[in-house]
Amino acid sequence: MIMGRKPNTEQRRGQIVEALRAEMAEIGYERASIKSIAARAGLAPGLLHYHFPSKEAILLELVEALICQADNRYEELASPQATPVELLGTFVKARVGLGGKPEDEQVRTWVNLMAEAVNQDVVKERVAAWLSGSLEELAANFRAANVKHPEAKAAMLVSMILGAFQLHALSVEGVPRGYAAEEIGGWLRQVCATG
Repeated sequence: MIMGRKPNTEQRRGQIVEALRAEMAEIGYERASIKSIAARAGLAPGLLHYHFPSKEAILLELVEALICQADNRYEELASPQATPVELLGTFVKARVGLGGKPEDEQVRTWVNLMAEAVNQDVVKERVAAWLSGSLEELAANFRAANVKHPEAKAAMLVSMILGAFQLHALSVEGVPRGYAAEEIGGWLRQVCATG
């Protein structure tokens, strides 16, 4: 009996999503084309269309992959026995504590994704829902740490992280490299200490 080849659909889809991620980090979503995504993935454009009906469909898959990676990074660092304050610190470390070339590409991808969320309602809805969940969890941890105005503190924390991403992606002169984890962590310690 001759065995057929296993379908490599998931592998191909992963290649395509990774190719869009790399394109977004380098040139942004708008400038990425089906042809350039396919070339980066090492596939023919027709094969790309076999796996995804549109560039937007690839983007939505990328959004899910990025969210999953961010959530997994946090879960890997979070200890089940951690205090609420420790969990807040873990959140900061998971979001801005990577360093190096992977962080540069990840940050550029997230900044471009946030820009795309402004332009595409389906992306906006998914990213907003994810951020809302993060804000609820952060606010619960601030509340458990007896910090005043926990929802505002949660929003401030996420704003600082997203702002740090923007400054990094823009390569703003005068912004020290690697400042975000230490400075946001310092703000967090001060807020939690003063309640």
